[in-house]
Amino acid sequence: MKLFRIFAIAALAMLSSVSAQAGVQLSNMGSNGLTDTSLGTTTDQNQIRQAVGFTTGTNNLKLDSISAVLFGASFPSTANVTLGLYASAGGDPDLSSPIATKIRAVGDRSVQTFDFSADNVVLSANTLYYVAVSTNASWYENGSEADPAVQSGSDWSFTNVKRRLGSDPWTVSSRRPTFAISSSDHTAPAVPEPALTSLLCLSGIALIRRRMKK
Repeated sequence: MKLFRIFAIAALAMLSSVSAQAGVQLSNMGSNGLTDTSLGTTTDQNQIRQAVGFTTGTNNLKLDSISAVLFGASFPSTANVTLGLYASAGGDPDLSSPIATKIRAVGDRSVQTFDFSADNVVLSANTLYYVAVSTNASWYENGSEADPAVQSGSDWSFTNVKRRLGSDPWTVSSRRPTFAISSSDHTAPAVPEPALTSLLCLSGIALIRRRMKK
């Protein structure tokens, strides 16, 4: 019985090495992180491009979804708006090389959630990323100019909002486009330590021999 307990404890130690936080990480879209609340103005992305920057925490996590309050540029007809996740290039969003993108048909102002859950997009720990939408959309900004806030004990952080006109250099903006990002645990295959592997093998052999003797 004692050997069985050792075996179980060792197995739990392996599993715990890949556990992480999940859920809404950052948001300025209401108390639950996904509600259209205090909207202020709208910015046409064809005129002024905006990108929301955030830095991940201590664990790799899988991207589940990104939400924003958007307005299709061709309303009342819908427009196929693209939302993308981008890496940082020298502290600026690298819009030339998206990490992942999703397209949704957008008309009048509404909360749009772009679902990445089936794409296995892994957000690396302690890394700066940017989120931006395509030029055929308008992105509503939080009326209180509130930073996207940490949700559910997340260790992520809002970094900044970058904006630029045309091909001008990116500048830091005081504007705060509506934004919410959700993630879930990324369970990469665990690589056990040699000592732990040996312990598991010996415990298993001893348990089998003990049962054979009974």
